[in-house]
Amino acid sequence: MFVKKCGARARTNGHHPCRQPAMANGRCRLHGGKCTGAKTKTGIIQIKKANTKHGLYSKEWIAEKRNTRELLKGLKSAI
Repeated sequence: MFVKKCGARARTNGHHPCRQPAMANGRCRLHGGKCTGAKTKTGIIQIKKANTKHGLYSKEWIAEKRNTRELLKGLKSAI
């Protein structure tokens, strides 16, 4: 029985082809190929929630910092 091999070039051992068995897309589990990502709005929202670590660079947080800075400048000039 013939099992299709992945064939992706390895960086080690002289760039020989990978010998792992291929999945349905033609690559092995290590060289699975390009990820197309989420297509629906709910999927995109779920990915954003899963990848948010702290939110320090979100648009909302940057706007909040800017407003606070302007408020402090106004208070300092009033003193």
